[in-house]
Amino acid sequence: MSHNDVVIVGAGVIGHSIAFKIKQARPGWSVVVLGDPMHSLAASRAAAGMLAPFCECREANRFFHFCRESLDKYPDFIRDVSAVSGIGVYLSTDGSIMPENSIGEQWDERLQFFKEENVPHAVWSPATVREKLPHLSPHVGACIWVGEAQVNNRQLHDALAAASAKLGVTVETANVTGFRRDDSELFAAVTDTGEVTGKRFVLAAGSWSQQLGSVLGVSLPVRPIKGQMCRVDVDDLTLAYTIHGLCTYIAPWRQGNGMVLGSTMEDRGFDGLIQDDVIQAIIDRAAVILPALKDAPLIETWAGLRPAAEDRMPVMGASSRFHNLFYSTGHFRNGILLTPNQADYMAGMVTGEMPDRIAEFDPARYGL
Repeated sequence: MSHNDVVIVGAGVIGHSIAFKIKQARPGWSVVVLGDPMHSLAASRAAAGMLAPFCECREANRFFHFCRESLDKYPDFIRDVSAVSGIGVYLSTDGSIMPENSIGEQWDERLQFFKEENVPHAVWSPATVREKLPHLSPHVGACIWVGEAQVNNRQLHDALAAASAKLGVTVETANVTGFRRDDSELFAAVTDTGEVTGKRFVLAAGSWSQQLGSVLGVSLPVRPIKGQMCRVDVDDLTLAYTIHGLCTYIAPWRQGNGMVLGSTMEDRGFDGLIQDDVIQAIIDRAAVILPALKDAPLIETWAGLRPAAEDRMPVMGASSRFHNLFYSTGHFRNGILLTPNQADYMAGMVTGEMPDRIAEFDPARYGL
């Protein structure tokens, strides 16, 4: 049995980023991260790494601004994590492309939103698109360039885990099956290898948070939303931008890693089945935009599980039921994007620096 200042349940980018920030702020604290690394394959390592608050968000609410703040933090965050870990993490700030034939009637709406919110963007005429993106189909029409970014999320996960370890965070490969507690306080996380006691606990278990909430006697409305996707072998020089369109996205991973295509949105619980016809449909849709994808060799296929709360807002902050429990889950489609900002927010909560609580994210809205 070990005793810790902070016990973090969840070994994905969310859990490791919180551990990293806490350890930087409180180097004398003992911090442990618990989790089965296989679970991280379902979200942290299953994403495409798009950092797209502008293409993804539809209104300028608190969530949009939190996402935007996180995008702005990314360059310094990557430099910090890479410097500590010694692991390089690919980050592109070349931006995203939204083809006219993909967004159709939303074209004017998107442009109006970008103008009102002072989002960096530009409209490229069909002639400019042919000049800048000669590999795109001539039928895509005009495009909106948007100032977003992309990260190699697998490299980020590796670097965060290594950086946390170098700062002295203990990482234990263990499935958390329950908690020892009373009605107002947690004392230990119960794992398949024993108990891990602590003064503070953070539940950052992604799609598995609901089951752990049940063990705590709370109803945590987070469910997995399945996304099937694939990676194909295409020359890096074919595309320098992430493309959003035709119910799909195309994300170049550069460095000889091909392109990631995705993704479905399926409410099927923890079903991880990969369907060949679904993957082919994703490739076919993407090839309408980038024809070189049609016959590109398939490198890998997978299915991810996005943790989605009922209101599609993240659940982040201090528990209203247990005085030493904190939540960071329900990040849905934006877990990678939110990583730097939520790490700062959660580390502040856990260490007692107490950033202003964001009501839209607060666990209290679900009586947690």
